Amino acid sequence: MKKLWNGFIWLLVLSGFPLLVWAGFGVASETYAFWRYGVEKMAHVVALDHITAVQKGGTILYYVIEIDGRRFVKDFRVRLPVGRDVAVLSLPQDPNNVTVGNSKSSAFEIFSYLMGGKGVALLVLAMFCFMILAGPKALVTLIRARRQIIDG
Repeated sequence: MKKLWNGFIWLLVLSGFPLLVWAGFGVASETYAFWRYGVEKMAHVVALDHITAVQKGGTILYYVIEIDGRRFVKDFRVRLPVGRDVAVLSLPQDPNNVTVGNSKSSAFEIFSYLMGGKGVALLVLAMFCFMILAGPKALVTLIRARRQIIDG
């Protein structure tokens, strides 16, 4: 039973590497899309719809916004001023996919709005850099020691 449990833990650890690669690619591609192809629009923040708070996972605020006469609910990780206009970037192929920013926003600014602030964005970037530098070495070490890990 212990060998089976150790094998499960081994698979769980190894599955984290592709998961982090997938998450990093997703965040990077979304940031790039807004930075490169985003169209600046003014969004009127109608109301705060609801808030979802995840313990140790941050807060997601859902706002009713109006862009070009269309109202819809959109999630943001930053607070928006209710009753005011905010500059947002919208993707041409998906006009309901918006983020805070304007045509002069840098890629880091857009990334920080998507993550929930500059502090969180720096921590996420530091984590990805650490995984790029330390991940391959850790993976090789884990693969070499797999028999010892599985056998306990």
